[in-house]
Amino acid sequence: MDIKYLSDPKGVVTGVFIPLAEWERLKQQYGIVEGAPAESGAQLQKGLGEALKKAGLNEAGS
Repeated sequence: MDIKYLSDPKGVVTGVFIPLAEWERLKQQYGIVEGAPAESGAQLQKGLGEALKKAGLNEAGS
């Protein structure tokens, strides 16, 4: 397996990269189910705004 480590500018490892074929094999082997693709920024912002309203906070954070 060809694993590549991702690091920030200070050299701290922040992630791992594996080839797509290996990822597909691991998903099948361990029964990993991926969710839907990430929502757009606009959808995410709307959802966060609604969550803040439910929590009783306004967009300014007060």
